[in-house]
Amino acid sequence: MSPSGGTQIRLNAPLTRELVRSGSRHDFAAAVELALRDVLAALHVEDLFHSVAKQTERARWFQSLERAWEHLDPTARLHRWQELMDRLVAISYASRPYCLRCGECCRGGSPSLHVEDISLWSQGLLSRRELYTLRPGEPVRLNVEGRLGSLPEELVKIRQRPETGHCIFYQEEEKACRIYEHRPLQCRVQACWDPGPSEELWHAGKLSRRHLLRGDREMLELIEAHDKRCSPEKLGAAFGEWYDFGTAAAIEQILDQLRYDTALRSLVRERLGFGEEELEFSFGRPLTHIIRAYGFGVEREDDGTYRLVRDT
Repeated sequence: MSPSGGTQIRLNAPLTRELVRSGSRHDFAAAVELALRDVLAALHVEDLFHSVAKQTERARWFQSLERAWEHLDPTARLHRWQELMDRLVAISYASRPYCLRCGECCRGGSPSLHVEDISLWSQGLLSRRELYTLRPGEPVRLNVEGRLGSLPEELVKIRQRPETGHCIFYQEEEKACRIYEHRPLQCRVQACWDPGPSEELWHAGKLSRRHLLRGDREMLELIEAHDKRCSPEKLGAAFGEWYDFGTAAAIEQILDQLRYDTALRSLVRERLGFGEEELEFSFGRPLTHIIRAYGFGVEREDDGTYRLVRDT
């Protein structure tokens, strides 16, 4: 549970099971206190416990739930308890409308670039090496919607550290951003206590490779050819056909896209001297990486042919 981009706060599973089983009003009150302390501790504002507790206890919705708790069946108790936890998180965030510089948003991922961020590229503050591309159709977690799904549009994002997932510009020891004065729009509107602006920004105009490479005709032609031949959307459609019908043609489509993607990256690496970071900006994540979302990996035989294997 968290507002968009905020600290992830998980339900205490053993406590929840016992609470749902018991149905005791006394246990309910004790569990609410423990849960609220956990939420506030996760937000680093334990000292606000008494004020937030009083605010919660005075709320009509809470008083109504407290009176009804013993009379609810276990399924209804679980549902209402989850609703209560969401309310406690929202109240706790609202009680702290300022940034603590805890670094949680920077450790949780990296921002996507929007049209307003074009100057970061044109002024040389960001380059291919600091960015990567997610292409339409990639299986991803849609944070604002809180679900897994296919990406509806292209995103150009600041890279993350592979070992931690932290934004590359986040400095752990100082709990600071290396480009804070020039941070992207998403970082500027980010406020974990108020998800509204971030959620609105999700629907705003995004930067794409075509915006950033407007004067590089040769690279744009390569990108267009690559997207036409082996887009994540085509890859997903081929996996769908394989799952539904098990056709050999679907497997060949998948392998053909893998071969083309790998060959083009090798060609650009050799001719233009691109490293892996620059390739992931220009052509997105390798298909050999994306297919893991479908439960598969790929092995290359001695004769150069590819073979799909279950990803373990």
